[in-house]
Amino acid sequence: MAKITDRASLIIGTELFIDEAARTFELSDLGVGNNLVATDGVTIQALYSKLVDLWATSTYQDSPFPMNALDALSGQYQIGIDAGGNTNGWAPLNDFTRQVMRDGGWEEYDDVGNLLRVYAGVVGLGSISVGSQPYYQITPSSAPVDFTFTDQANEGIQVFGNIDNGSFDNRTFFKGFVREQGKIFADSVLADTGKVETGAFIVNLLLSNQDDLKINETDANIAANAPYTGIVVEYFSTDQNRLVGGTNYPYRIIINGNGATLEQIYEKIQYLLRQNSDIDNGLGTVTGQTADALLAFVGETLATAVGVYVDNIQQADSNRIEFTDQNGVVRTNPFTAAGNLNFNAIMVGAGSSYRLMYSTPTGAGNDYGEAGAISVNDASGAEIAGEITSGTIGFDFDYDGDALGGTAGTDKAVTLIGIRPNASKFAVATGTLTRSKALTLSLVAEADRAYI
Repeated sequence: MAKITDRASLIIGTELFIDEAARTFELSDLGVGNNLVATDGVTIQALYSKLVDLWATSTYQDSPFPMNALDALSGQYQIGIDAGGNTNGWAPLNDFTRQVMRDGGWEEYDDVGNLLRVYAGVVGLGSISVGSQPYYQITPSSAPVDFTFTDQANEGIQVFGNIDNGSFDNRTFFKGFVREQGKIFADSVLADTGKVETGAFIVNLLLSNQDDLKINETDANIAANAPYTGIVVEYFSTDQNRLVGGTNYPYRIIINGNGATLEQIYEKIQYLLRQNSDIDNGLGTVTGQTADALLAFVGETLATAVGVYVDNIQQADSNRIEFTDQNGVVRTNPFTAAGNLNFNAIMVGAGSSYRLMYSTPTGAGNDYGEAGAISVNDASGAEIAGEITSGTIGFDFDYDGDALGGTAGTDKAVTLIGIRPNASKFAVATGTLTRSKALTLSLVAEADRAYI
């Protein structure tokens, strides 16, 4: 079955019960042949239209009309008052009746005209995966509350109650969320559809989700195993400076990446943002389910939300992350080139050595082949040199910042040398350091059979 939109599907004594003496109406999904499915509900317009049909008969005309339709398009209804403004105290019998009323909001009045309750007709726009559990906040600091039913939101949510019905007025804020494991998160506030407050009318939320291709781990593994257990987030009330490209910038949410990949860091943060508990690793309290999003992938690049910085990432990932500082300015690390130095087997072992030097003809007497040859430094400032301990040795290079071998941010010609006494002859290879993460220089030395 589907949502009831036709008044003819509301049969007295099956889906709809009316108690004229108590002035209540009830919607029910019980009984043989019932057309009402709770998860689908019935439009308020269909209910209103059914009541109009009933009050066109003599059976009900001795009772005041239960409700007033102000505007069906925007979903504005009043219960306990008729079109002439006469109050009469009609009301839904129970919360189930209210929960299955769809596509509209309403006010409830008592028989002397006091406003008792206000329900906003919250309707999600977009497609969410089957079985998703959307939830909401009615104040910026309130706890998350699940909508009564799974799948896309369409429900009357109480936003006002007089002293006998909750004693609250929360009509200035509403935020909806859908955050499911393995799905891209979504949240939506009133301003997304041009509204500034809720009330007895339809309130749309932009809620949709789709597969998140960056989520590949299970919750169980993320919760219990490395490197995920060491990935934490801390919220601060003051600026925390972080160095990006040689300059300090302010951030107030710091994620410890624990040396994990960007994908693993993202998986842990998305996991935390689905927890109905405190996720702040510091002294504050931040509930995960209602916390703002912190990270998002744009292609292969991880972008942080405003004021979010990630410490302790892998060097190989330094150029596919964007840090948005507290002022809303996107900061990126200088480009770090990276690659491998390859050596044949006879060069590997104790007593061996290698060194990477500039070979650009600068005329300054400091290139390979000249007495003042300068070694190339890695991104941390250490010489790319040492013992050949493996057939492949990884390295990185501050492409945008290094000016030892010429203008920073330009390609650099280099020479790699290596030797292992009593094993390999001296070997030389040339190459170029470019703006790449896949640089390769290889040395293939001859066996040295003349060494004594």
